[in-house]
Amino acid sequence: MNRTGALILFFFFCISSISFAYEGSEVKNGGSIEGMVTYAGSNIPGDEMVSISSDVKHCGKSIPAEKYLITQDRRIKNVVVFITNIKAGKAIPRGEIVVDNAKCAFVPHVSVGFVGNNFTTKNADPMFHNVHTYIGGKTVYNIGLPNQGSSVSKPLKKTGIMEVTCDAHPWMHAYTYVFDHPYAVLSNEKGEFMLKDIPPGG
Repeated sequence: MNRTGALILFFFFCISSISFAYEGSEVKNGGSIEGMVTYAGSNIPGDEMVSISSDVKHCGKSIPAEKYLITQDRRIKNVVVFITNIKAGKAIPRGEIVVDNAKCAFVPHVSVGFVGNNFTTKNADPMFHNVHTYIGGKTVYNIGLPNQGSSVSKPLKKTGIMEVTCDAHPWMHAYTYVFDHPYAVLSNEKGEFMLKDIPPGG
């Protein structure tokens, strides 16, 4: 399944376009940016269904493509919102991004991760999954998850859009956008987002 056209999921809100090495520090008198992402087109596109070609007994015959996540009031979920050209600010949050293989689909479909944290992939299905990730067309990790309940964690080292695929189930796709600073979020089900603790002049 070609997801090159999944532009809506990665409609980026950017401030400037130059990147610098980031330094975490205490933020005093910080500000915030909040907003809502809406669809401006005349006709709201609907998601197509992707046919499942194997493991149908467990996964069913089709799943939503999750190409467009737009509500009837034109609000868009899973938009990656971030700031560029920010040299310093709050510390990068510690934690992990968890992407599960569930019913022959990746959950969540879009996520935001940070350099220095882990990318953890799990297998909730009773069949083999092979999680193959790419940034810029080059393999980052190729992870086999042979058993239900298995999981593997790998460090996030490189920034960019990391495409997540399954070599065993070619219709499976997800995306993790990896940043080297903490000012990046996803819009929620209502299209809302907020970036907090932005330093003055940031």
